[in-house]
Amino acid sequence: MISLSESVSYIRACEEPLSADIGVIFGEKNIWLYDAGSIPENAGHLIGLGKPLNCVLSHFHPDHTSALSAFQAKNVYLSPYTHRYVQHERAVEVTEDIYITDGVRLHIFPMPSTHSKGSLGLEAGNFAFLGDALYTAQKGGRRVFNSGTLLEGIKKLRSLNAEYFLLSHDEKFVYSAEEVIGGLERIYSLRKKNEPYIEINM
Repeated sequence: MISLSESVSYIRACEEPLSADIGVIFGEKNIWLYDAGSIPENAGHLIGLGKPLNCVLSHFHPDHTSALSAFQAKNVYLSPYTHRYVQHERAVEVTEDIYITDGVRLHIFPMPSTHSKGSLGLEAGNFAFLGDALYTAQKGGRRVFNSGTLLEGIKKLRSLNAEYFLLSHDEKFVYSAEEVIGGLERIYSLRKKNEPYIEINM
């Protein structure tokens, strides 16, 4: 587990097996997870610490969700779209911004995403976990952003208070908000008239 602040840490992603980064926020009454990854053994780091676990799922992809049952989460916050793929007896569907104070100010929010429909982000103090929401999609063998969705995503990111954005599966993982928003705005500036997608050549 890698610490970012007194209350915010994360468990690193891996490729074999493919598993997303797991955000861990230590609240006064609860431990809050952002994603569950795909490795059940990760739950051993947190179960038994004497606090209930709550989990926010970024989206429905198995590398972010398949180890959920191992964490024995009390509540699971997820989008209606993710709820189609992930069942939990105490699922909380998120359709608008939710604010929770648990020693740390938490903000769960729908995040527009070309990569993954029904994405959620989690702002925890000075950090915002964004999962895979800022990545491209594949369309006809091309890596693309939907220009309208990208613009909505930029607007959402600009509304956040966090100074750092955390991008799952990224080796660097922690980026300044300015760095991320500036990069997305440069991509948005490449859009062409009457073309709904922006192709990324990388």
